[in-house]
Amino acid sequence: MKPSIHTVIASSAPIINSGLAVTLQRISEVRITSAEAISYQDLVEKCRRPEVRMVFVTPSFGGIFNPTLFRKEVGEEIIIVGIEVGPIPPDTRNLFDATVSVIDDSGTLSSKIINLISNPEESQKPKDQLSQREKEIVTLVVKGLTNKEIAERLFLSVHTVITHRRNIARKLEIHSATGLTIYAIVNHLVDISEIKM
Repeated sequence: MKPSIHTVIASSAPIINSGLAVTLQRISEVRITSAEAISYQDLVEKCRRPEVRMVFVTPSFGGIFNPTLFRKEVGEEIIIVGIEVGPIPPDTRNLFDATVSVIDDSGTLSSKIINLISNPEESQKPKDQLSQREKEIVTLVVKGLTNKEIAERLFLSVHTVITHRRNIARKLEIHSATGLTIYAIVNHLVDISEIKM
């Protein structure tokens, strides 16, 4: 029997709420049911129910969502996951137990949720797993391609490549080309012979 998790999704965008709910139902290792909150007070009331274990919320929900104050209202044990629709400032990001991005693929989302359920305090550490797209970008960066060349090769916008690179730097806490090269070699993303010297 799969474990069951009850969640609440809070975003002012119905497409995010619906899309996330459907994607969460596809996680095969756990049975996830989701309710939607339409206001901050609705979110508080739904999260006070004992069966609700996790909330997904955009940082702008209800004006400016404050995870610290929210925990005081509903209890410390609830897991708060930020829905990243754009860059979240580091001081805000650190208030969430984890974040999921609207550009995460289903495998990345699944591994984040499973990791969060099984080990909440480890969820947001730098060893967060990179998505397949992020691994592709790391490989191309290490091989010496520019953001524009990466965008052309992967049929993305330059802005999307830059966003991926920021997410990679945040997840790995690596902010130099040398560090990224070492990471790529150690994790078998590239062979040393493929690197431009």
